[in-house]
Amino acid sequence: MSNYKTKKRAPLNRTLTLSNAEIIKLNDNLLLLDKNIPAKSLTNKIINQDLFDVIDYLPDNFVDLLFIDPPYNLYKKYNSNQFNEMEDEDYKTWIDSWLSKIKKILKPTASVYVCADWKSSLAVASVASKYFKLRNRITWEREKGRGAKKNWKNCIEDIWFFTVSDDYTFNLDDVKLRRKVMAPYKDLEGKPKDWKVKDNKSFRDTFPSNIWTDISIPFWSMPENTDHPTQKPEKLLAKIILSATNKNDFVFD
Repeated sequence: MSNYKTKKRAPLNRTLTLSNAEIIKLNDNLLLLDKNIPAKSLTNKIINQDLFDVIDYLPDNFVDLLFIDPPYNLYKKYNSNQFNEMEDEDYKTWIDSWLSKIKKILKPTASVYVCADWKSSLAVASVASKYFKLRNRITWEREKGRGAKKNWKNCIEDIWFFTVSDDYTFNLDDVKLRRKVMAPYKDLEGKPKDWKVKDNKSFRDTFPSNIWTDISIPFWSMPENTDHPTQKPEKLLAKIILSATNKNDFVFD
């Protein structure tokens, strides 16, 4: 943390850092597993270990929503850890090595969302489709970066939506999008047809699509931003959690 605190920031930079007191408090949520553990003991906790070291200790059939944001198949440094690019088949083998084991923690009604960039996306879909039912491919507009001189600027990421079975949660009304009505049709009685008026504004709650253009990444000028190199926005997680879970459901990241 000392490196972060001494880093020179721009005047309007609002990147979050943790104080020593906050670190001590958050340490209470850390777990180190060396034996089997019930699901209730995992609630609101962080397992501070390598997944491969603890997967056998996790209980079966307790997760309602699994969210996975794995390292994409490229060179990236995460503090003291480093991920190196692999050949495509090796990357598939790596995904399979943990996904095949972690599927045991899912309830039969569970949903699974897996993030990927354009390069790792097909590998993710190929491997995960071996174990789950593919429902959709969400494309998230991730607008960042200055461009590429000899290629198209990359500003999208995929989020693959799977389920364990045909029985799963999807709370449609919780993720509908409120949009301005461009063509305010009325029925024969002169009443709004499939739209409403509030505060003299016409709107329609529309069905959400698999193209997400309403979620910004956390820029350095936003109080949500951290120094994590591949941070996902809170709104993105909220959208997935709202759609795929009910009150008291268990989310596993």
